[in-house]
Amino acid sequence: MSEETEKLNEIADFFRRMKSKILLLKLINQAKTEYDKYNYENSRKSLIEAYLIDKKNPVILRGLGCINQFKGKWNCAIRYFNMALKYSDKKEVEYTLLGMAYYLREKLDKAVEYFNLAIEKNDDYEKAYEGRNQAMLENHLKIIDLQESLKKHF
Repeated sequence: MSEETEKLNEIADFFRRMKSKILLLKLINQAKTEYDKYNYENSRKSLIEAYLIDKKNPVILRGLGCINQFKGKWNCAIRYFNMALKYSDKKEVEYTLLGMAYYLREKLDKAVEYFNLAIEKNDDYEKAYEGRNQAMLENHLKIIDLQESLKKHF
């Protein structure tokens, strides 16, 4: 193969990669727009199409997790958040999403654990502090309710 042919192949590969990235960005933006309009099914379809292009993209995996969480498919949501965690540079986001998933399932101790992991990764990440504080407050209120209930029975 000639040097010229190799250069042309390299250029063609470059354009294929660029086309793929542009399509990926388009699908992610489309999914976000649909999600913001509460059109979760169309958002999911765009994310699945994007996932077929890039199975290691944390934004796509987070989005699929959020949609499954919205549908009440907690285990599936948690699985996607954990997959995103594996590939993410911003692990505080995934840890916070995992914390919220456990918070919404009323597994408050587990939620606090994940919010703390998010804070360890980025001690300026306010969403993790907000989630942790809310989970701790609700956990405290449950303990108070339990104490009151025990007092009434004895």
